[in-house]
Amino acid sequence: MPINLNDNLNDNLNDSLNYRGNETAGGTRAVAGQLTDAISAIMPDVVRMRRHLHQHPELSGHEQQTAMLVADQCRELGLKVRQDIGGHGLLACLKIAADKPWIAFRADMDALPIADAKQRRYTSSVDEVSHSCGHDAHTAMLLGVARLLSQFKQNLHHNIAFIFQPAEETCQGASEMLRDGLFRDFRPQQIYALHVYPYLPAGSIGLRQGAMCAAADMFDVEIKGRGGHAARPHECIDVVLVATHIIQALHQIVGRRVNPLHPAVLTVGQIHGGHAGNVIPERICFSGTFRSLHPEVHEEIRTRMDQIIRKTAEAWGATSRFTLKQATPVLSNDAMLLTQSRGIFRHMIPDIQLIEINEPSMGGEDFAEFLHDIPGCLFRLGTGSGPETRYPLHHPCFDIDESSMSAGMAAFAALALQRG
Repeated sequence: MPINLNDNLNDNLNDSLNYRGNETAGGTRAVAGQLTDAISAIMPDVVRMRRHLHQHPELSGHEQQTAMLVADQCRELGLKVRQDIGGHGLLACLKIAADKPWIAFRADMDALPIADAKQRRYTSSVDEVSHSCGHDAHTAMLLGVARLLSQFKQNLHHNIAFIFQPAEETCQGASEMLRDGLFRDFRPQQIYALHVYPYLPAGSIGLRQGAMCAAADMFDVEIKGRGGHAARPHECIDVVLVATHIIQALHQIVGRRVNPLHPAVLTVGQIHGGHAGNVIPERICFSGTFRSLHPEVHEEIRTRMDQIIRKTAEAWGATSRFTLKQATPVLSNDAMLLTQSRGIFRHMIPDIQLIEINEPSMGGEDFAEFLHDIPGCLFRLGTGSGPETRYPLHHPCFDIDESSMSAGMAAFAALALQRG
């Protein structure tokens, strides 16, 4: 998908894309206008890329074709590319000079096991799989930013690392990429990401200081009993009954064991067991997640879950297995970089609405793994402009106002063009 910016636009941008803290209001408007023109020139290709990815979604850990497409696009731009990092993860580097600091931008690539229920020309072509969380847009935007910035190396004061991450939905991709030596050759001074958000107006940028997303754990429970005929339950150990008692008790943890001033949520989203209505099965499994914003609350929930599952099963003569998968920690934005980013956005992209987000999300986001050792921020990109684009994340009809992607690219570009 070649994207060409005309020569006149290149000449104008070469004169005006530098960020200067003491520019006049007129100078700021000129920079913002040139950046808007550059993004408008690449938007048709960015939209086409997003729709292609939307039609060809790949589940967490299976993003092979997506990663290959991204790698080809980045190599066409002359970027240095490393593939297969922590699975299908990819790192593309725009290196200006060895003595320049690094800024990293991250996009996730994976889709969800959700059937696409909307009727569009770009509806998913894969049964029971869809980009119902906007990762297709994240990938398309970051490719657009890579194209934009590769045109204007002389305007950059940082080396730029573009991270395309797999397996965000399973909260595994970020940690796997880090374990696999993502930053073995350099270490970024700053790292940024954004996530589409249907609850904000299309094209706005949401900012929040401090906690942005909750810590999230996943869990699996297996209950084993003794199966038999539904007409003779006294001869059985009814695992369906045991599971219902356990699930009811688990849902009481947040209401009765957690300080009501400390947000937390526990959800059982999957249950499997049995083969017929007149047969008591020997085994039943269920899975879910819990989230919180406080480490002590998180540990309390873990402890209570273990006790409830084990003791309830024992009380009914069943056995249990509780598997906890610690997914991702609380995501907290760096206060200094958030303040700095707000100033850069106001200066470089003054026409884009900035919205202060008052409350954190209870959704998990494994971008938090990158923020363990590298200061950075996650922003929200408003994508809602009407009923068709205001379905919540993970809804079968989820879609975005594609025009909002220009604001996402503008935000990344403004951060990239900051002075050292």
